[in-house]
Amino acid sequence: MDYKRATEEFFDVVSKSGRFTLVSHKTPDGDTICSAIALYHLLKEQGKKVELCCIDSDLPMQYRFLEGFERFKQKIDYADSIVITLDCSDIQRAGFDLSGREIINIDHHKSNTHFGSYNFVSVDVATAVVLYKLIAQKFRLSLKSATAVYTGLLSDSQNFTTTLVDASTFRVALELIELGVNPPLTARYVNRYKSLAHTRLIAKTIDSLQLCCSGKVAIMQLSRDVLEAKGARSSDIDGLIDYGIALATVEIALLLVEYPQSIKVSLRSKKRDVSKIAIAFGGGGHKNAAGFEVKSATIEAISQSVTEKIKEELNDA
Repeated sequence: MDYKRATEEFFDVVSKSGRFTLVSHKTPDGDTICSAIALYHLLKEQGKKVELCCIDSDLPMQYRFLEGFERFKQKIDYADSIVITLDCSDIQRAGFDLSGREIINIDHHKSNTHFGSYNFVSVDVATAVVLYKLIAQKFRLSLKSATAVYTGLLSDSQNFTTTLVDASTFRVALELIELGVNPPLTARYVNRYKSLAHTRLIAKTIDSLQLCCSGKVAIMQLSRDVLEAKGARSSDIDGLIDYGIALATVEIALLLVEYPQSIKVSLRSKKRDVSKIAIAFGGGGHKNAAGFEVKSATIEAISQSVTEKIKEELNDA
């Protein structure tokens, strides 16, 4: 993406409206939450009226330290606003009915469907970074916005460890730190602010772990009964798949979680492109992190189908 041209186009559109609805995707993660909060503060500082919306009330608790987090609501009140989606690869991820609305789509997924009236999409380590590159050429970010961007970057890069991390990633991080961001404080919240339910689920997740394909694939699952017994919410699942991909021999990790209305499948890899596997099941994502959701199937059937697809990918490689 040509950021110089994109910046001019973005702020030309923004200047023509006084109301904005910022939408984070359903089952929100740190990147979508932090990107929305960063843009919220920037637009408010420009005198705009802004609402923060997410269809899910279950927001990841480790981002509560960010000012603005408490302003998220589960409905859209503005009827005449420009909608800005953050980190949504397709319009279904937004969760709201956005038909007939003018939409600005800001995202970093290569699988993005360019559903917006304006699409600012670039494959990068995080949507927070795409947003930063879009706005930093025109504005000096406040500490509130800079902290939110840095937090989104830290979260979606998994502490600067994903394959999309490069020299430019650290240049962005340095610029944010120079604006006053506190890296140790941010890292403590992102990595060490977990619920009791999450901690209890770690044991259940590891206990379910099975290896196949000569130890190259780790398969883990959490049933609906386990989630209910531990009092877990969807946000408590975040990070559990890391225990599978961390194993020395494992190249691909698979985590299946059974919810009342669907089964959510997450994929992680060290080198292989798991986004191709997710796309085959109607999902998407990145090379090293992807996923999808299935509404009518058993967890056993989905596990078997995905495992067979993974075996095909390993054999093709």
